[in-house]
Amino acid sequence: MHLMRAFVLLAIAFALSACAPKPAPAPLVAAVAASDALRPVGEGAVAGSLNAAGGHSWHGVPYAAAPVGELRWKPPQPVASWKGTRDALQSGSPCIQYGWMMGGVGSNGSHQGSEDCLFLNIDAPRMDAAKASGAKLPVMVWIHGGANTVGHAAGYDGARLAARQNVVVVSINYRLGPFGWFVLPRGASTEAADPVEASGNWGTLDTLAALRWVQEHISSFGGDPGNVTVFGQSAGGTNALALLVSPMSEGLLQRVIVQSLGFGLAQMPRVSHYTDDAEPGGPWSSAEILLKALVQAGRASDRASARAIADTMSAEDIASFLRGMDPWTLYALYHPSNIETDLFPTVIQDGTVLRKGPVDELLADPARHLSVPTMLGVTRDEPKLFMAFDPRLVGTVAGAPLWIRDPEAYDREANYRSLLWRANGVDRPARALAAAGTQAYAYRWDWRDEGRLFGVVDGSRLIGAAHGLEIPFIFGSFDSWPGQEVLFSEDNRSGREALSEAMMSYWAAFAATGTPGRGRQGDLPLWPEWGAGSATPDYLVFDVAQNGGIRTANEPASREAVLALMERQEPDSPEACAMFSATFRNRVDAWADAAWERFKDGYCAGLPGVKRVLR
Repeated sequence: MHLMRAFVLLAIAFALSACAPKPAPAPLVAAVAASDALRPVGEGAVAGSLNAAGGHSWHGVPYAAAPVGELRWKPPQPVASWKGTRDALQSGSPCIQYGWMMGGVGSNGSHQGSEDCLFLNIDAPRMDAAKASGAKLPVMVWIHGGANTVGHAAGYDGARLAARQNVVVVSINYRLGPFGWFVLPRGASTEAADPVEASGNWGTLDTLAALRWVQEHISSFGGDPGNVTVFGQSAGGTNALALLVSPMSEGLLQRVIVQSLGFGLAQMPRVSHYTDDAEPGGPWSSAEILLKALVQAGRASDRASARAIADTMSAEDIASFLRGMDPWTLYALYHPSNIETDLFPTVIQDGTVLRKGPVDELLADPARHLSVPTMLGVTRDEPKLFMAFDPRLVGTVAGAPLWIRDPEAYDREANYRSLLWRANGVDRPARALAAAGTQAYAYRWDWRDEGRLFGVVDGSRLIGAAHGLEIPFIFGSFDSWPGQEVLFSEDNRSGREALSEAMMSYWAAFAATGTPGRGRQGDLPLWPEWGAGSATPDYLVFDVAQNGGIRTANEPASREAVLALMERQEPDSPEACAMFSATFRNRVDAWADAAWERFKDGYCAGLPGVKRVLR
């Protein structure tokens, strides 16, 4: 009876934490304007509040004009000035997105947010306006993750990080999905006159606009515009990395932190042309969307007639037609395959907003990237956040994961995929940066102290040090994190809070000086620079004291090493082929295509009907 009750409680807890609507977290205390939190912005001012960490917060501050109507798929424009005082007590709307259980806002598939979303939040230590104007504190600008399709600034509470480490934390919204990365078909922008408008990198341009806002205004909030660190996780890490290869970011930032790099940068895609041979919908192909939109609007009966009509439309007509569409009608035209990870919209190497060329080569060339100190890291069990909800691997009740079908195979798959994540997201870019003489620092986050959830499920094995779980440690904020009821307990409180304090100290030290060193207070283990005097570069491991604590390690990761490990550990069998497919998941990957042909001496490639990537 007690065991059955535990299972029911666990199912309810997981269902609530994973599947319930995710509104913007409520403020830690009711937001009321504080008399010492009035700050000048342009011709007007913003009124902030006192937060629960003892600092000041300003939420919902616009940094650019609403990108709606004629400004859809246009570079962000300056926000209109206001006179008088504007309350900055509540976060602005998330950018338009479908609700998603894994970290977005709202229930799965629900319509969330607005195109009017270019807002930022600021958290700072408490000080009056006079003191703030001369404080010159390090500024840390957070770019949220979410596959560039979901997420919002309000999902992250920077108040504790700001107050405890004496920094100013800025978190930003940016356009998502087809509103954030979208090349108008057939050059329907003004590409001949303005290559920036032809880039399709609207979300990247939003980030740059937010950084320009910081340059102009952050000193009023206590920040130093000459000492700005951009940090981001997952897709936010991709967007942070993109700034290193953007010629437009010069002078806007002095350090970069890339956490769990989500996916790579894309070469300029064929999205501006019709693709008869494309998969349905294509990877965010705006030309295909135009054809679907013409049919949906009743202007054509099928794809062929839509193409004939599109061929007669001017670039201006195409742009006007698409900009006039209801945003949810536009979203609905995308094929479901576009929600798969290797088809998510991502920053585009257009040659103007982002330099073209293999990213490793750009980072290895000091003349082709912004040479600023860079920190890169991953979690030990990156894919377990997703594996835990995969019915192929885990048994569920009412959508709640309750048992691992084959624990040993589960751990092996997680290890392969995590090593590959580190190879792509840490070792390769760090090696390239070090070759260019750019300071680089690397880490792996190992906290796996969830214990037994409700005494039933081994959470340390099921979830472990999964993707994104390091974020509340960096922000020092566990009480507003999705799933915190399940993951964070009294049993693991002391260890995680001590680890969080150390991580905040390292992050703030890096923001302040460009090196994490021994942390902001100088009392932590030394974090070595990647490749400094070592043939095998060192990285820092973060864990609680009983599991080894904070320490250095030097175990390099590479794609070749992952393949070799899989060759040794997996017997020749269809299961080995499935393990390869689960590990090397991107459908467009020339290296993996070649590796598949030689894996197990061609055993998998020779199996009838078996493909490298199974969909």
